[in-house]
Amino acid sequence: MPRSILSMVLLTVLIGWPGLARGQYVAVSAGRIFPQDLSAPPAAGSVGGPARSEFSSSAMLSVDAGIGFLPLIGAGLHYSFSRPELLLRRPDSFGSSAVVELASHTLTFDVSLHTPAFSGFRLYGLVGVGFSRFHLDVKKQVEVPFPGGAPVNLLAPVFAYGAGIERSLAPFIRWKLEARDDISPIPKDLFGPQGAWHRPQVSAGIIIGR
Repeated sequence: MPRSILSMVLLTVLIGWPGLARGQYVAVSAGRIFPQDLSAPPAAGSVGGPARSEFSSSAMLSVDAGIGFLPLIGAGLHYSFSRPELLLRRPDSFGSSAVVELASHTLTFDVSLHTPAFSGFRLYGLVGVGFSRFHLDVKKQVEVPFPGGAPVNLLAPVFAYGAGIERSLAPFIRWKLEARDDISPIPKDLFGPQGAWHRPQVSAGIIIGR
């Protein structure tokens, strides 16, 4: 595991760890993320093709640490890491393109609303805000896909929403299934026309604590 990922995981766990004694929680999950492909037609009068950013799906790891303010309302930090591959095509006359490995670190502050438990199950919904940091590793490029030079890191704000289901396994231990979507304004270096970028994801994990 890269050092930066391990540091974020440890930070999230340490923030949540004192709360376990007061009935709060830490969760670890794994799943898959499916970043949205984006495209736009060439500008009027241009001789290039359409702008395209095509992303592969990727395995994902996430860690949560949270606090229950009320029996059915909670709040906490959510960290996730994924590494999709980007095929970038610029709308220029040279056919500029690049293959980029895109390491993504996302940290959000989430608020969740749970239903009462029924036969050990309960549903929840969540919303969150935060940011994503993208580390770019260019594997291949043709012509000039990055006119100003390939950036190493990019930052983007994130709005997240999602829902899931939990099931009690033992006192203070539950499993969960969750689907969420991280939405960001995509950085211009990843897609020239820019716009909203959705990154839906599904995961399963274990919750320890309240």
